[in-house]
Amino acid sequence: MKIKAMLASMVAVCMLTACEDLFEDGSMQPDGSNPSLTVNNPSNNQAVTATSGLRVNVTAVDKDKFNEINFVLTSQNSDKAVVSFKKLSDKNVVVVDTTLNMTGVAPGAYTLKISATDKRTNLSEQNVLVNVK
Repeated sequence: MKIKAMLASMVAVCMLTACEDLFEDGSMQPDGSNPSLTVNNPSNNQAVTATSGLRVNVTAVDKDKFNEINFVLTSQNSDKAVVSFKKLSDKNVVVVDTTLNMTGVAPGAYTLKISATDKRTNLSEQNVLVNVK
């Protein structure tokens, strides 16, 4: 009976040590591989109307699974968010394709800031300028 228990313990130890992330020192620290962000829409300096909304189409890819992707639209005259939302995901490839409601957004120049964070806290950011008519 002791041999079975000992064998089971050895198997368990081998399985756990094979899980690199459990025993790797600082396993949740940034590893230098930032997520890749591709902004398909809007294009830089794109003009949109408040009635049609702002189509946002972004593809994010990373070797580690994502934690979240944040979208913040701010006026170039202020740091206050006009529109803000986040996409939570635990996948390696995330596609966000949505239209933001721009009703009530005053005409002017805006910046759409997109930031993606993976499970290891690596961060990528992109800014796109948008003109609301």
